Amino acid sequence: MPPRAATKRGDARIPPVYRQAPARLGPGNRVEPGQTGRVIRTHAAIVLKAVPFAEGGAVVSFLSEHGERMSGLAKGVKKPTAKWVAAFEPLSQVRVSFFGKEHTELKRVTRCELAFSPLTLGHLESSLVMACLADLFDRVAREGVEDDRLYRLLSACGRALKADPGNALGILAYAEHWLLHCLGLLPHPRLCGRCGNAEAPLAMLSPERGWCCQACTPVDPVEALPPGSREYLRQLRAGGADAAPKMDVAHEAQTAITALLRARLLQELGGSLRSYEVLWRTL
Repeated sequence: MPPRAATKRGDARIPPVYRQAPARLGPGNRVEPGQTGRVIRTHAAIVLKAVPFAEGGAVVSFLSEHGERMSGLAKGVKKPTAKWVAAFEPLSQVRVSFFGKEHTELKRVTRCELAFSPLTLGHLESSLVMACLADLFDRVAREGVEDDRLYRLLSACGRALKADPGNALGILAYAEHWLLHCLGLLPHPRLCGRCGNAEAPLAMLSPERGWCCQACTPVDPVEALPPGSREYLRQLRAGGADAAPKMDVAHEAQTAITALLRARLLQELGGSLRSYEVLWRTL
């Protein structure tokens, strides 16, 4: 996955008078007749979370194709007769339209067409992992900040879950690894961050130096990363989500690296997520 820096919309150097200019109208934007200053914007997006709102509605968060977090109010979505209820399942890929003033924080969802769903009916593990992924990306993505790596990563994970729901935990570990990379918190394991050794077994992940090897890092053998850790990290980096290594509790390196990276990611996001607590209690 090629790294690409996030970009932030808007520029503080632009005089305020220009910041209030009407949005440029492209293929996905059009002004609603009779509604001056209001615009309908249509995006390809992935559903993250739907939080119940008054009168059977929901505030739904999305990850746009540009990697920006967006949210909108969908009225009546929780009613049994709602036509689009299936489109708001976590990780569904949709075509969604928002209506409202350009600078309004919460716009109204006027249309949401389902394009792809990773849901596999009756597969508990896959459904729990989908909830975890939705929680993670809902925390990582930011409104007004674009990073299309996030969309490409989540889209790939959703399609991998649909193709192989039995490898849901392996796909979750793959996503956690690449999310840390996107956040700039995970250096490449190719070289030791302390001595540059490319062959010695890894000993630890240092906040200051990154991955450190056993050739230059004195560490208690009990606390050192298990043999094969570097090779497992290379596997995660070399393949796509559809080739994510399957979880094997007997694989000490995989188990240790997964636990290490998961703890680092959750710490960065402010602590455990409810979806992870449900996953741990259930599986």
